[in-house]
Amino acid sequence: MNHTAELLFAYSKDPIAKYVMEIFDVSMEQENTVCGDKITVYMKIIDTKIAERSRDGPAEMQTTAAASMLAEEIQWVDIQTILTRDYEFIKNLWLELSPRRRRSGVTALLATRNALHLWLDDGVVDGYEDLL
Repeated sequence: MNHTAELLFAYSKDPIAKYVMEIFDVSMEQENTVCGDKITVYMKIIDTKIAERSRDGPAEMQTTAAASMLAEEIQWVDIQTILTRDYEFIKNLWLELSPRRRRSGVTALLATRNALHLWLDDGVVDGYEDLL
């Protein structure tokens, strides 16, 4: 098994921060219509930093792995920094996905960014094209 496959398997088999948060400041549901993944992210925000983030919903291996890795990387990171993250961040974080799987790799990030836009009440809604 190659390194990419090992990471995908490990993070999807034992996902990080996969639960419905009971008390949160903002949540957002994101659906990847290409593969049918649907996730909801929940966040607690303190000052301008993500204090806690979880997610739930049915997702394929690539989406689950990317969401788990993202959870490790964004806690206590400033909101404005998260709003600049895109596929390149995911790719540099852990692996490069095939063009067919890139939407899966950014679904959790897209939901996170849109939840932050909602929390900021800035009127912005990002799409997959903004991250890919």
